[in-house]
Amino acid sequence: MAVTPKNPKIPVTSIDDDEGDRLSSLPEPIIHYIFSFLETIDVTRASAVSRKWRNLWVSMPYLKFDIHTIWSKPLERWSIHTVIDKFKDFVNWVLMCQNGSIDIEKFRLRCLNFSDDDHTLQRWLSVVARRNVRQLDLELISHTPIQLPQCLVTCQSLVSLKLNFEDKHCVVKLPMYPGFSSLKSLDLKMIEFSDSNLLGNFISSCPVIENVNVEFCIFGDSKSLEISSTSLKNLIVDSSDMRDPNCDGLANCEVKIACPSLVAFKFLTSSTWKFSFQDLNSLKDASVDIYFHPEHGTAEEYHCAMIKILEGLHNVQLLTLSSGFLRFLDLAVAKPEGFSTSFYNLKSLSVRVLVHWYNQVEPLINLLNLSPNLEALTILIDWVEWSECWEIPEEVTCSANHLKSVHLLDFGGSENELELVRFLLKKGQVLEKLSITWLRGTEYRRKIIREIKRFPTSSSHVAFSFFVSRKNTPHLLFRL
Repeated sequence: MAVTPKNPKIPVTSIDDDEGDRLSSLPEPIIHYIFSFLETIDVTRASAVSRKWRNLWVSMPYLKFDIHTIWSKPLERWSIHTVIDKFKDFVNWVLMCQNGSIDIEKFRLRCLNFSDDDHTLQRWLSVVARRNVRQLDLELISHTPIQLPQCLVTCQSLVSLKLNFEDKHCVVKLPMYPGFSSLKSLDLKMIEFSDSNLLGNFISSCPVIENVNVEFCIFGDSKSLEISSTSLKNLIVDSSDMRDPNCDGLANCEVKIACPSLVAFKFLTSSTWKFSFQDLNSLKDASVDIYFHPEHGTAEEYHCAMIKILEGLHNVQLLTLSSGFLRFLDLAVAKPEGFSTSFYNLKSLSVRVLVHWYNQVEPLINLLNLSPNLEALTILIDWVEWSECWEIPEEVTCSANHLKSVHLLDFGGSENELELVRFLLKKGQVLEKLSITWLRGTEYRRKIIREIKRFPTSSSHVAFSFFVSRKNTPHLLFRL
Protein backbone atom coordinates (compact mmCIF):
# COMPACT_ATOMS: atom_id res chain seq x y z
CA MET A 1 0.00 0.00 0.00
CA ALA A 2 1.38 3.36 -1.00
CA VAL A 3 2.18 5.72 1.81
CA THR A 4 1.30 9.37 1.28
CA PRO A 5 4.18 11.49 2.52
CA LYS A 6 3.44 14.20 5.01
CA ASN A 7 3.91 17.79 4.05
CA PRO A 8 7.44 18.76 5.06
CA LYS A 9 7.78 21.43 7.69
CA ILE A 10 9.61 24.49 6.42
CA PRO A 11 12.13 25.63 9.04
CA VAL A 12 11.42 29.07 10.36
CA THR A 13 14.43 31.34 10.55
CA SER A 14 14.14 33.98 13.21
CA ILE A 15 15.04 37.42 12.02
CA ASP A 16 16.76 37.89 15.37
CA ASP A 17 19.15 35.05 14.54
CA ASP A 18 22.58 36.58 13.95
CA GLU A 19 23.17 34.26 10.98
CA GLY A 20 19.83 35.04 9.34
CA ASP A 21 19.87 38.77 10.07
CA ARG A 22 23.00 40.16 8.55
CA LEU A 23 21.64 43.69 8.46
CA SER A 24 21.42 43.97 12.23
CA SER A 25 25.01 42.81 12.60
CA LEU A 26 26.30 45.81 10.66
CA PRO A 27 27.74 48.81 12.50
CA GLU A 28 25.07 51.24 13.62
CA PRO A 29 26.21 54.15 11.36
CA ILE A 30 25.86 51.88 8.31
CA ILE A 31 22.40 50.76 9.44
CA HIS A 32 21.43 54.40 9.90
CA TYR A 33 22.65 55.20 6.40
CA ILE A 34 20.66 52.32 4.88
CA PHE A 35 17.51 53.42 6.71
CA SER A 36 18.12 57.04 5.70
CA PHE A 37 16.52 56.25 2.34
CA LEU A 38 13.21 55.52 4.11
CA GLU A 39 10.66 57.96 5.45
CA THR A 40 10.72 58.30 9.23
CA ILE A 41 7.27 56.69 9.47
CA ASP A 42 8.69 53.57 7.81
CA VAL A 43 11.66 53.52 10.17
CA THR A 44 9.31 53.56 13.16
CA ARG A 45 7.27 50.74 11.60
CA ALA A 46 10.46 48.72 11.12
CA SER A 47 10.92 48.74 14.90
CA ALA A 48 8.21 46.08 15.11
CA VAL A 49 10.11 43.70 12.83
CA SER A 50 13.09 42.94 15.07
CA ARG A 51 14.01 43.39 18.71
CA LYS A 52 17.33 44.80 17.56
CA TRP A 53 15.52 47.49 15.58
CA ARG A 54 13.08 48.35 18.35
CA ASN A 55 14.90 51.52 19.35
CA LEU A 56 16.58 52.19 16.03
CA TRP A 57 14.35 55.15 15.20
CA VAL A 58 15.25 56.79 18.52
CA SER A 59 18.83 57.29 17.39
CA MET A 60 18.18 57.92 13.67
CA PRO A 61 20.09 61.05 12.53
CA TYR A 62 18.06 61.21 9.28
CA LEU A 63 14.50 62.50 9.73
CA LYS A 64 12.17 62.66 6.74
CA PHE A 65 8.54 63.65 7.21
CA ASP A 66 6.20 63.69 4.21
CA ILE A 67 2.49 64.26 4.78
CA HIS A 68 1.76 62.56 1.43
CA THR A 69 3.22 59.19 2.42
CA ILE A 70 2.27 58.73 6.08
CA TRP A 71 -1.28 57.63 5.30
CA SER A 72 -2.95 56.14 2.28
CA LYS A 73 -5.60 58.53 0.89
CA PRO A 74 -5.99 60.47 4.18
CA LEU A 75 -8.47 63.01 2.75
CA GLU A 76 -10.97 60.19 2.26
CA ARG A 77 -11.02 59.72 6.05
CA TRP A 78 -10.34 63.16 7.50
CA SER A 79 -10.55 66.82 6.68
CA ILE A 80 -7.39 68.63 5.58
CA HIS A 81 -7.18 70.35 8.98
CA THR A 82 -7.35 67.01 10.80
CA VAL A 83 -4.68 65.56 8.52
CA ILE A 84 -2.35 68.48 9.25
CA ASP A 85 -2.99 68.23 12.99
CA LYS A 86 -2.23 64.50 12.95
CA PHE A 87 0.92 65.16 10.94
CA LYS A 88 2.08 67.77 13.44
CA ASP A 89 1.39 65.34 16.30
CA PHE A 90 3.55 62.68 14.65
CA VAL A 91 6.48 65.05 14.08
CA ASN A 92 6.18 66.34 17.66
CA TRP A 93 6.16 62.77 19.01
CA VAL A 94 9.30 61.78 17.10
CA LEU A 95 11.25 64.89 18.09
CA MET A 96 10.16 64.55 21.73
CA CYS A 97 10.96 60.84 22.05
CA GLN A 98 14.24 60.75 20.15
CA ASN A 99 17.59 60.85 21.88
CA GLY A 100 18.28 64.57 22.06
CA SER A 101 22.03 64.05 22.25
CA ILE A 102 22.13 62.59 18.71
CA ASP A 103 23.12 65.13 16.05
CA ILE A 104 20.74 65.35 13.09
CA GLU A 105 22.42 64.77 9.74
CA LYS A 106 19.35 65.68 7.66
CA PHE A 107 15.89 67.01 8.46
CA ARG A 108 13.41 66.96 5.58
CA LEU A 109 9.85 68.21 5.90
CA ARG A 110 7.17 68.12 3.20
CA CYS A 111 3.68 69.37 3.99
CA LEU A 112 0.94 71.11 1.98
CA ASN A 113 -1.36 73.84 3.28
CA PHE A 114 0.93 74.37 6.21
CA SER A 115 0.05 77.18 8.61
CA ASP A 116 2.46 78.30 11.27
CA ASP A 117 0.01 80.40 13.26
CA ASP A 118 0.89 78.33 16.33
CA HIS A 119 4.65 78.65 15.63
CA THR A 120 4.99 74.88 15.24
CA LEU A 121 7.59 75.19 12.48
CA GLN A 122 9.67 77.60 14.54
CA ARG A 123 9.69 75.12 17.44
CA TRP A 124 10.76 72.27 15.14
CA LEU A 125 13.55 74.37 13.64
CA SER A 126 14.71 75.34 17.11
CA VAL A 127 14.86 71.68 18.14
CA VAL A 128 16.87 70.57 15.09
CA ALA A 129 19.18 73.59 15.44
CA ARG A 130 19.98 72.58 19.03
CA ARG A 131 20.74 69.07 17.73
CA ASN A 132 23.34 70.43 15.29
CA VAL A 133 21.43 69.78 12.08
CA ARG A 134 23.65 69.68 8.97
CA GLN A 135 21.08 69.57 6.14
CA LEU A 136 17.67 71.24 6.30
CA ASP A 137 15.13 70.68 3.50
CA LEU A 138 11.68 72.30 3.76
CA GLU A 139 9.04 71.85 1.07
CA LEU A 140 5.83 73.59 2.08
CA ILE A 141 2.80 75.48 0.89
CA SER A 142 2.40 78.11 3.56
CA HIS A 143 -0.32 80.74 3.86
CA THR A 144 1.64 82.77 6.39
CA PRO A 145 5.12 84.33 6.22
CA ILE A 146 7.97 82.16 7.46
CA GLN A 147 10.41 83.51 10.02
CA LEU A 148 13.73 81.72 10.45
CA PRO A 149 14.48 81.50 14.18
CA GLN A 150 17.68 83.09 15.44
CA CYS A 151 19.01 79.79 16.79
CA LEU A 152 18.92 78.39 13.24
CA VAL A 153 20.68 81.43 11.81
CA THR A 154 23.47 81.06 14.38
CA CYS A 155 23.62 77.26 14.03
CA GLN A 156 27.27 76.52 13.24
CA SER A 157 26.61 72.97 11.98
CA LEU A 158 24.19 73.82 9.13
CA VAL A 159 25.84 73.32 5.73
CA SER A 160 22.80 72.97 3.43
CA LEU A 161 19.49 74.88 3.43
CA LYS A 162 16.59 74.28 1.03
CA LEU A 163 13.36 76.28 1.12
CA ASN A 164 10.79 75.24 -1.48
CA PHE A 165 7.24 76.57 -1.43
CA GLU A 166 6.01 74.63 -4.47
CA ASP A 167 3.03 76.29 -6.23
CA LYS A 168 2.44 79.33 -4.03
CA HIS A 169 4.91 82.11 -3.31
CA CYS A 170 5.69 82.62 0.34
CA VAL A 171 7.30 85.55 2.15
CA VAL A 172 10.41 84.41 4.00
CA LYS A 173 11.87 86.80 6.52
CA LEU A 174 15.61 86.50 6.09
CA PRO A 175 17.83 87.63 8.97
CA MET A 176 19.17 91.17 8.99
CA TYR A 177 22.28 90.16 10.92
CA PRO A 178 25.22 87.87 9.99
CA GLY A 179 24.82 84.15 10.44
CA PHE A 180 25.02 80.75 8.79
CA SER A 181 28.77 80.66 9.32
CA SER A 182 29.09 77.11 7.91
CA LEU A 183 26.44 77.23 5.17
CA LYS A 184 27.79 75.99 1.82
CA SER A 185 24.62 75.27 -0.17
CA LEU A 186 21.48 77.44 -0.45
CA ASP A 187 18.41 76.45 -2.50
CA LEU A 188 15.43 78.85 -2.66
CA LYS A 189 12.26 78.28 -4.68
CA MET A 190 9.00 80.24 -4.97
CA ILE A 191 10.00 82.83 -2.37
CA GLU A 192 8.78 86.41 -2.34
CA PHE A 193 11.30 89.05 -1.33
CA SER A 194 10.08 92.50 -0.41
CA ASP A 195 13.53 93.79 -1.35
CA SER A 196 16.16 92.12 -3.54
CA ASN A 197 18.85 93.51 -1.23
CA LEU A 198 17.72 90.96 1.34
CA LEU A 199 18.91 88.09 -0.84
CA GLY A 200 22.13 89.81 -1.85
CA ASN A 201 22.98 90.72 1.74
CA PHE A 202 22.09 87.23 2.91
CA ILE A 203 24.45 85.59 0.41
CA SER A 204 27.22 88.07 1.17
CA SER A 205 26.92 87.36 4.89
CA CYS A 206 27.60 83.62 4.41
CA PRO A 207 31.41 83.45 4.51
CA VAL A 208 31.84 79.95 3.01
CA ILE A 209 28.82 79.72 0.68
CA GLU A 210 29.63 77.75 -2.49
CA ASN A 211 26.34 76.81 -4.15
CA VAL A 212 23.26 79.02 -4.63
CA ASN A 213 20.12 78.07 -6.56
CA VAL A 214 17.30 80.65 -6.83
CA GLU A 215 14.22 79.53 -8.78
CA PHE A 216 10.93 81.31 -9.58
CA CYS A 217 11.39 83.94 -6.88
CA ILE A 218 9.96 87.44 -7.09
CA PHE A 219 11.54 90.64 -5.87
CA GLY A 220 8.73 93.15 -5.71
CA ASP A 221 9.61 96.59 -7.08
CA SER A 222 13.35 96.12 -6.68
CA LYS A 223 15.58 97.79 -9.25
CA SER A 224 18.61 95.57 -8.86
CA LEU A 225 19.68 92.12 -7.71
CA GLU A 226 23.31 92.11 -6.67
CA ILE A 227 25.08 88.87 -5.81
CA SER A 228 28.57 89.37 -4.48
CA SER A 229 30.61 86.63 -2.82
CA THR A 230 34.26 85.66 -2.74
CA SER A 231 33.49 82.00 -1.99
CA LEU A 232 30.58 81.29 -4.35
CA LYS A 233 31.41 78.62 -6.98
CA ASN A 234 28.05 77.60 -8.49
CA LEU A 235 25.12 79.94 -9.14
CA ILE A 236 21.70 79.28 -10.72
CA VAL A 237 19.12 82.06 -11.13
CA ASP A 238 15.93 80.92 -12.88
CA SER A 239 12.91 83.18 -13.29
CA SER A 240 11.82 81.85 -16.67
CA ASP A 241 8.79 79.83 -15.59
CA MET A 242 6.76 82.10 -13.39
CA ARG A 243 3.66 80.22 -12.23
CA ASP A 244 1.69 83.37 -11.44
CA PRO A 245 1.16 85.58 -14.55
CA ASN A 246 0.86 88.60 -12.27
CA CYS A 247 4.39 88.10 -10.96
CA ASP A 248 7.18 89.75 -12.91
CA GLY A 249 10.07 87.99 -11.23
CA LEU A 250 13.10 90.01 -12.29
CA ALA A 251 11.25 92.44 -14.55
CA ASN A 252 13.04 95.80 -14.82
CA CYS A 253 15.60 94.50 -12.35
CA GLU A 254 19.30 94.90 -13.12
CA VAL A 255 21.31 91.80 -12.28
CA LYS A 256 24.84 92.35 -10.97
CA ILE A 257 27.17 89.41 -10.45
CA ALA A 258 30.56 89.89 -8.76
CA CYS A 259 31.96 86.50 -7.73
CA PRO A 260 35.69 85.96 -8.39
CA SER A 261 35.55 82.24 -7.46
CA LEU A 262 32.48 81.44 -9.59
CA VAL A 263 33.03 78.31 -11.71
CA ALA A 264 29.54 77.51 -13.04
CA PHE A 265 26.75 79.99 -13.79
CA LYS A 266 23.25 79.35 -15.15
CA PHE A 267 20.76 82.13 -15.80
CA LEU A 268 17.25 81.78 -17.24
CA THR A 269 14.88 84.70 -17.50
CA SER A 270 12.06 86.09 -19.58
CA SER A 271 11.72 89.40 -17.79
CA THR A 272 15.05 91.21 -17.70
CA TRP A 273 17.96 91.98 -19.99
CA LYS A 274 20.02 94.29 -17.77
CA PHE A 275 23.26 92.66 -16.67
CA SER A 276 26.54 93.63 -15.11
CA PHE A 277 29.28 91.01 -14.66
CA GLN A 278 32.48 91.62 -12.71
CA ASP A 279 35.42 89.47 -11.66
CA LEU A 280 34.31 86.27 -13.39
CA ASN A 281 37.80 85.19 -14.37
CA SER A 282 37.35 81.74 -12.76
CA LEU A 283 34.15 80.99 -14.70
CA LYS A 284 34.36 77.77 -16.74
CA ASP A 285 30.75 76.76 -17.45
CA ALA A 286 28.00 79.25 -18.32
CA SER A 287 24.41 78.85 -19.53
CA VAL A 288 22.29 81.90 -20.38
CA ASP A 289 18.74 81.56 -21.67
CA ILE A 290 16.97 84.86 -22.28
CA TYR A 291 13.64 85.43 -23.98
CA PHE A 292 13.69 88.80 -25.71
CA HIS A 293 10.33 90.57 -25.82
CA PRO A 294 9.76 93.81 -27.78
CA GLU A 295 7.77 95.29 -24.91
CA HIS A 296 10.78 95.00 -22.60
CA GLY A 297 13.28 96.83 -24.81
CA THR A 298 14.42 97.83 -28.28
CA ALA A 299 16.67 95.79 -30.53
CA GLU A 300 19.53 98.20 -29.84
CA GLU A 301 19.09 97.78 -26.08
CA TYR A 302 19.10 94.00 -26.43
CA HIS A 303 22.21 94.24 -28.59
CA CYS A 304 24.03 96.23 -25.88
CA ALA A 305 22.87 93.82 -23.17
CA MET A 306 24.08 90.82 -25.14
CA ILE A 307 27.51 92.38 -25.64
CA LYS A 308 27.85 92.86 -21.87
CA ILE A 309 26.84 89.27 -21.24
CA LEU A 310 29.25 87.78 -23.78
CA GLU A 311 32.10 90.01 -22.62
CA GLY A 312 31.54 88.80 -19.07
CA LEU A 313 31.66 85.17 -20.22
CA HIS A 314 34.70 85.38 -22.48
CA ASN A 315 36.84 83.01 -20.35
CA VAL A 316 34.42 80.08 -20.26
CA GLN A 317 35.21 76.59 -21.54
CA LEU A 318 31.57 75.42 -21.80
CA LEU A 319 28.86 77.78 -23.04
CA THR A 320 25.11 77.33 -23.60
CA LEU A 321 23.08 80.07 -25.31
CA SER A 322 19.45 80.58 -26.30
CA SER A 323 18.27 81.42 -29.81
CA GLY A 324 17.82 85.07 -28.84
CA PHE A 325 21.57 85.50 -28.77
CA LEU A 326 21.86 84.50 -32.41
CA ARG A 327 19.27 87.04 -33.41
CA PHE A 328 21.18 89.94 -31.90
CA LEU A 329 24.69 88.65 -32.49
CA ASP A 330 24.57 89.98 -36.05
CA LEU A 331 23.98 93.47 -34.65
CA ALA A 332 27.09 93.12 -32.53
CA VAL A 333 29.28 91.75 -35.31
CA ALA A 334 28.02 94.45 -37.67
CA LYS A 335 29.63 96.97 -35.32
CA PRO A 336 33.08 95.50 -34.73
CA GLU A 337 34.26 98.65 -33.00
CA GLY A 338 31.82 97.87 -30.17
CA PHE A 339 32.37 94.12 -29.99
CA SER A 340 35.83 92.62 -29.64
CA THR A 341 35.09 89.52 -27.58
CA SER A 342 36.66 86.21 -28.55
CA PHE A 343 36.24 82.91 -26.76
CA TYR A 344 39.76 81.50 -26.95
CA ASN A 345 39.17 79.06 -24.06
CA LEU A 346 35.83 77.76 -25.32
CA LYS A 347 35.87 74.00 -25.94
CA SER A 348 32.15 73.13 -25.95
CA LEU A 349 29.26 75.24 -27.29
CA SER A 350 25.54 74.44 -27.05
CA VAL A 351 23.04 76.69 -28.78
CA ARG A 352 19.33 76.68 -29.61
CA VAL A 353 18.50 77.45 -33.25
CA LEU A 354 15.12 78.48 -34.66
CA VAL A 355 15.22 76.42 -37.80
CA HIS A 356 12.43 78.08 -39.82
CA TRP A 357 12.76 81.66 -38.67
CA TYR A 358 15.14 84.38 -39.86
CA ASN A 359 18.50 83.11 -41.02
CA GLN A 360 20.29 81.97 -37.88
CA VAL A 361 23.14 80.26 -39.72
CA GLU A 362 25.14 83.43 -40.28
CA PRO A 363 25.20 84.48 -36.61
CA LEU A 364 26.02 80.86 -35.69
CA ILE A 365 28.97 80.98 -38.10
CA ASN A 366 30.04 84.27 -36.55
CA LEU A 367 29.94 82.64 -33.13
CA LEU A 368 32.09 79.77 -34.40
CA ASN A 369 34.57 82.26 -35.82
CA LEU A 370 34.79 83.90 -32.41
CA SER A 371 35.65 80.48 -30.89
CA PRO A 372 38.82 79.36 -32.70
CA ASN A 373 39.56 76.44 -30.34
CA LEU A 374 36.05 74.98 -30.20
CA GLU A 375 35.99 71.15 -30.18
CA ALA A 376 32.35 70.21 -29.53
CA LEU A 377 29.17 71.81 -30.90
CA THR A 378 25.63 70.90 -29.83
CA ILE A 379 22.66 72.44 -31.66
CA LEU A 380 19.10 72.11 -30.39
CA ILE A 381 16.66 72.59 -33.27
CA ASP A 382 13.69 74.69 -32.24
CA TRP A 383 10.61 74.73 -34.48
CA VAL A 384 8.36 77.71 -35.23
CA GLU A 385 5.52 78.21 -37.71
CA TRP A 386 7.37 80.97 -39.57
CA SER A 387 9.09 79.59 -42.66
CA GLU A 388 12.20 81.05 -44.26
CA CYS A 389 14.77 79.25 -46.38
CA TRP A 390 18.42 79.48 -45.47
CA GLU A 391 21.14 79.95 -48.03
CA ILE A 392 24.80 79.76 -47.05
CA PRO A 393 27.09 81.31 -49.68
CA GLU A 394 29.96 79.08 -50.79
CA GLU A 395 32.54 81.75 -50.04
CA VAL A 396 31.62 81.98 -46.33
CA THR A 397 34.63 81.21 -44.15
CA CYS A 398 34.27 79.35 -40.88
CA SER A 399 36.96 78.78 -38.27
CA ALA A 400 36.23 75.16 -37.38
CA ASN A 401 39.83 73.99 -37.40
CA HIS A 402 39.51 72.19 -34.05
CA LEU A 403 35.86 71.09 -34.25
CA LYS A 404 35.74 67.32 -33.62
CA SER A 405 32.16 66.63 -32.57
CA VAL A 406 28.75 67.94 -33.71
CA HIS A 407 25.45 66.83 -32.17
CA LEU A 408 22.07 67.93 -33.56
CA LEU A 409 19.03 67.49 -31.30
CA ASP A 410 15.38 67.31 -32.45
CA PHE A 411 16.45 66.93 -36.06
CA GLY A 412 13.51 66.75 -38.47
CA GLY A 413 15.31 66.65 -41.84
CA SER A 414 14.05 69.96 -43.24
CA GLU A 415 15.92 71.76 -46.01
CA ASN A 416 17.33 74.28 -43.58
CA GLU A 417 18.65 71.54 -41.29
CA LEU A 418 20.21 69.66 -44.20
CA GLU A 419 21.84 72.90 -45.37
CA LEU A 420 23.36 73.31 -41.93
CA VAL A 421 24.68 69.71 -41.93
CA ARG A 422 26.14 70.15 -45.39
CA PHE A 423 27.95 73.29 -44.30
CA LEU A 424 29.38 71.75 -41.12
CA LEU A 425 30.62 68.66 -42.97
CA LYS A 426 32.28 70.84 -45.55
CA LYS A 427 34.01 73.14 -43.05
CA GLY A 428 34.89 70.56 -40.38
CA GLN A 429 38.41 69.64 -41.45
CA VAL A 430 39.13 67.52 -38.34
CA LEU A 431 35.53 66.47 -37.66
CA GLU A 432 35.38 63.00 -36.12
CA LYS A 433 31.74 62.57 -35.10
CA LEU A 434 28.39 63.83 -36.35
CA SER A 435 25.46 62.57 -34.26
CA ILE A 436 21.78 63.30 -34.84
CA THR A 437 18.89 62.77 -32.45
CA TRP A 438 15.62 62.64 -34.37
CA LEU A 439 12.61 64.77 -33.65
CA ARG A 440 9.76 62.55 -32.56
CA GLY A 441 7.56 61.61 -35.52
CA THR A 442 10.18 62.33 -38.17
CA GLU A 443 9.44 60.33 -41.33
CA TYR A 444 11.70 59.06 -44.13
CA ARG A 445 14.69 58.77 -41.81
CA ARG A 446 16.59 56.35 -44.03
CA LYS A 447 16.11 58.64 -47.01
CA ILE A 448 17.48 61.57 -44.99
CA ILE A 449 20.46 59.45 -43.89
CA ARG A 450 21.27 58.53 -47.47
CA GLU A 451 21.16 62.19 -48.46
CA ILE A 452 23.47 63.20 -45.62
CA LYS A 453 25.95 60.49 -46.61
CA ARG A 454 26.20 62.03 -50.08
CA PHE A 455 27.34 65.40 -48.73
CA PRO A 456 31.03 66.16 -49.38
CA THR A 457 33.22 66.14 -46.27
CA SER A 458 36.55 67.81 -45.52
CA SER A 459 37.40 65.18 -42.96
CA SER A 460 38.07 61.64 -44.14
CA HIS A 461 37.09 59.89 -40.91
CA VAL A 462 33.68 61.22 -39.84
CA ALA A 463 31.54 58.71 -37.90
CA PHE A 464 27.78 59.19 -38.23
CA SER A 465 25.42 58.21 -35.38
CA PHE A 466 21.63 58.49 -35.32
CA PHE A 467 19.48 58.26 -32.20
CA VAL A 468 15.76 58.05 -31.50
CA SER A 469 13.87 60.97 -29.96
CA ARG A 470 15.61 62.41 -26.92
CA LYS A 471 12.21 62.56 -25.18
CA ASN A 472 12.38 58.81 -24.86
CA THR A 473 15.33 56.89 -23.48
CA PRO A 474 18.04 57.61 -26.05
CA HIS A 475 19.68 54.62 -27.69
CA LEU A 476 21.76 54.07 -30.77
CA LEU A 477 19.62 53.68 -33.88
CA PHE A 478 22.19 53.49 -36.66
CA ARG A 479 25.95 53.65 -36.96
CA LEU A 480 27.28 54.17 -40.46
